[in-house]
Amino acid sequence: MMTRSLVFVPLLSLTLPASAQALRLVDSRDIADVDVTPAGVAVPVDFSGVNDLVTGFGLVGEFVFVQGDLGGGTGPWSLDVSLEATGPGGDSSVFTPIGGDVTIADYPLADGTRGWDVPVSSDGTWTFTFDTTAFPSNWIYGLRDVSVHLLAEAAQVSQTYDATPDPTTSWDRPFFIAGVSGLGPVSYHAFEFQVTESGVYDLTSVLSSGSDHFSFLYEGGFDPDQPLENLHDYGLGNGNSPFNIPRGTSFVTQLLFEGETYVWVTSQWASFRPIAPTSNTISGPGEAIAPFNCAADTNNDGVVSPQDFNAWIVAFNTNAPECDQNDDGLCTPQDFNAWIVNFNNGC
Repeated sequence: MMTRSLVFVPLLSLTLPASAQALRLVDSRDIADVDVTPAGVAVPVDFSGVNDLVTGFGLVGEFVFVQGDLGGGTGPWSLDVSLEATGPGGDSSVFTPIGGDVTIADYPLADGTRGWDVPVSSDGTWTFTFDTTAFPSNWIYGLRDVSVHLLAEAAQVSQTYDATPDPTTSWDRPFFIAGVSGLGPVSYHAFEFQVTESGVYDLTSVLSSGSDHFSFLYEGGFDPDQPLENLHDYGLGNGNSPFNIPRGTSFVTQLLFEGETYVWVTSQWASFRPIAPTSNTISGPGEAIAPFNCAADTNNDGVVSPQDFNAWIVAFNTNAPECDQNDDGLCTPQDFNAWIVNFNNGC
């Protein structure tokens, strides 16, 4: 079976003035798994040879519950993760809290923050101290598959699109990240994208009615029939966010990586809530690239034009996947007629 390539094209974007800054990824290091007690755990990390001046740092890892008060529901919670970064020159900054949820379930963290107004040297040994925002004596949380990251300033690019839930779609949305809500099924809007620059991205969803809604970020794919699979983060839009986000606004901030595929799902809160227009904005150091899969675009430039005819001839002569315009798994003269139909239909 021949397969056609998937091309990604940018949304309409705006590069903001230099005063609007984002954080781009400079370098990363993997570290060993850690279990964090209230006493904290300090981990030295060698960034020797990294010459960029940095203004921020980040963490990627899986938060796991090790020990705590499950019965009382007091923790440890992933929202209680705290990380202090100390550079080779002694410059120190604390990132707290990390994460966007309130749950004791296993939870993926991929977060970054601005730590210094004046850039600091990255070349040398850093110390990353993992701690908690609260200190019950019996709390132990763990981080698995951990990596730490250094970040630097970059011009901020912002892109906005309509994310009004589609009334023809239906799913049972997650309730936080640990279970499925009983307020559905509800409608949703799903936007698949990649980023052109690794770094910290803010994803802001604004519901015009100012009422309640949710947004969810998936990494690696989205299946509405498996709403907890690949769920990476979420944003409350009911005014109860731990980050003082107003009602009607759902906010997610994440460390996103070039080459990874993400899906941002904007969801109706409950089946008894009316669907209202929703506007989503992605801001970060690069563009959000949306998928463009169109048979007639045989040169994969994101545009259907007469140049695609010449590209189809080349594909026919080389038996390339783009030749197969009628999706029968073969490259034959019949595909020329199919290309004409696809070209006239547009994308």
